[in-house]
Amino acid sequence: MKYRFLLSAFFIFLGPVSAFAEYRVFLLKISKKSATPGAPPDSRLVESTLDHVQYRYFYPVALDEDVTYIATWRCRGRTDNFKPLCPNPKGQNPAEASPQS
Repeated sequence: MKYRFLLSAFFIFLGPVSAFAEYRVFLLKISKKSATPGAPPDSRLVESTLDHVQYRYFYPVALDEDVTYIATWRCRGRTDNFKPLCPNPKGQNPAEASPQS
């Protein structure tokens, strides 16, 4: 009976306090492996809650494409109901700072 009381007290008083949601956003660069050396790589940037390893298994990525981790940041809150991911708190993404021509 004593353990039931302690367990109930934990869920009633400490449960809601520790129930804050957080998630991590990853900035990934997906680039095509160039067949000809010296050719500019064809690439795109993707923001996702999946890291570079998980992304390949969850989304269709061609065999000749590399998924590279560029940056990550932590966000508070939830992502339910298709809410947009929070922006990078450091401002501009590293790849956007130096545009390719």
